[in-house]
Amino acid sequence: MKEKKRELSLEGEVYHRLQMFEDSLKELLRLSESAEERPEVLSGKGTEFIYTTLTEDVCRRCPKYRECFGRKKEKTLGEISAILEKAASESRVDGRMASGDFRKQCVYFQPFMEEMAWLFRMLYQNRCWERRMSGLRRVMQKQILSQYMLMQECRRLLSDGNVIEGERKRRLRLSLLRRGFHLLGGREYVDESGLLNVSLSLRPIAGSRKITGVLQALAAAYGKEFRAAGTDTWVRSGRNRMEFTEEGGFQVLFGIRRCNKKGEEVCGDSFSFANYNKKRAVMLLSDGMGVGESASHDSQELIEAFEAMLEAGIHEEYALEILHSTLLTRKKAEYATLDAAVISLQTGTLKTLKAGGTAAFIRHKKSVERILPSSLPPGCLTEQRFDISHRKLYDGDMVILLSDGMLDFEAMPGSTLRMETILQNIKTTSAQRFADELMKAVPVPPEGHDDDRTVMVAALWETGRPGRRKI
Repeated sequence: MKEKKRELSLEGEVYHRLQMFEDSLKELLRLSESAEERPEVLSGKGTEFIYTTLTEDVCRRCPKYRECFGRKKEKTLGEISAILEKAASESRVDGRMASGDFRKQCVYFQPFMEEMAWLFRMLYQNRCWERRMSGLRRVMQKQILSQYMLMQECRRLLSDGNVIEGERKRRLRLSLLRRGFHLLGGREYVDESGLLNVSLSLRPIAGSRKITGVLQALAAAYGKEFRAAGTDTWVRSGRNRMEFTEEGGFQVLFGIRRCNKKGEEVCGDSFSFANYNKKRAVMLLSDGMGVGESASHDSQELIEAFEAMLEAGIHEEYALEILHSTLLTRKKAEYATLDAAVISLQTGTLKTLKAGGTAAFIRHKKSVERILPSSLPPGCLTEQRFDISHRKLYDGDMVILLSDGMLDFEAMPGSTLRMETILQNIKTTSAQRFADELMKAVPVPPEGHDDDRTVMVAALWETGRPGRRKI
């Protein structure tokens, strides 16, 4: 009993600290959002500053001051305003921006224009720094937002779910008892993937027992197949706290094929396959700028950083924003594209994130769909959005990610062949054989114009379908 109280108090302390951290991040977000954008170079205050400084430093010493700012004041201010409008559009001040009459009548025309040019440059440089600071504030805001979302997710994992009780608890307790386990307590919740998660506190009746008995008891009580979240296959004697997750409705197998550019020993493309907690299958492809070791280093670094954030539980969109914000602060430009395909193993939903990569494809049973890109690689522009799209996949569908070298043939002179036709003509259902055949089927541009080429394939099928064989 003492052990249980200590466990709950520690959990409560973690929950409380996460709540405090989340509140502080929320306040930082509120403050950063309340910061107003500064005006353009020649706002009302900026224009007034130039007028005042010019008249005080230059025009007051002119013998025609009373005439220009007396009966001709409206015309003089109109001339200055016209010059500043042209300066604002061209981001510079030039004497030719003044009218011929103004150039003839202004006694101190040369010092007047030099002073105006100096004042304008000062305001222009100030605005450039303000824009840079505004960009950095947006980067910081995105980082704070991603941390805030992560704290929310961590706190949700601690607090979500309902205590198992009533008829459900009675059925589960009896089912576990028949298999040699005492149920001490439990909670259940549905995660962001739509999968049911069950946390149990239990104890074997005698000695240690295999975890298969608990899985059978859960299947009997819930009418669903479950798997253990950990790697331990035994329930040890004494009190155990264990996590179980509902098995998804889909399975994915991957295939990969790469080909270096002629004369290069290293491929500049990097890739990754991962299956995160059997909830989502993820394909990552990055194409480094150029070829060889330098391109390979840039693309591999990008893949590893993105993977590390996914493993930490950060959602794909926020991981990409954090990665983009980090790359913006680098002194040396090291650009690499990033394509991500995330498949939910519960619903079969595909989410693609494209940051500078070439087109992706979905091969359905009777058609081929092309997902077009439009964004730049991460780290290029401060104000940058990435292409995120969602598609529903079905049994037998294939998702294909390509590096740009695989589509060069479409731009060859006189070529009418399209990638959709090639994909439709490949009949195999094996992900690896599909990748191999696609690499062979794609025409290679003439010597000296080829590039690194990579094919990644994810083949999807529904689990538990009668007569369905594994791919």
